[in-house]
Amino acid sequence: MARVAEPPSGSAPAHLRNAFINLIEEDTQGDAACRLAEQLLECTDVLPVEYCEMLGLETGSTFAEAARKVRVTLGCVGPG
Repeated sequence: MARVAEPPSGSAPAHLRNAFINLIEEDTQGDAACRLAEQLLECTDVLPVEYCEMLGLETGSTFAEAARKVRVTLGCVGPG
């Protein structure tokens, strides 16, 4: 059986990053959006420029920075 490569330390799996980008594009809200953003609070992967612009973040911001901003915007409670 083929072994699945683990993402680098600080990196989140691609399916989580892609789901977060969809969350931004679709302006998703609610508990599910908060839970998704929480999973990216430690992600050091760089957010694509167009999504930095959509969120009002500096170019080169990480998914973690974006997740923190989204959590504040959504009024998420709990860890983070």
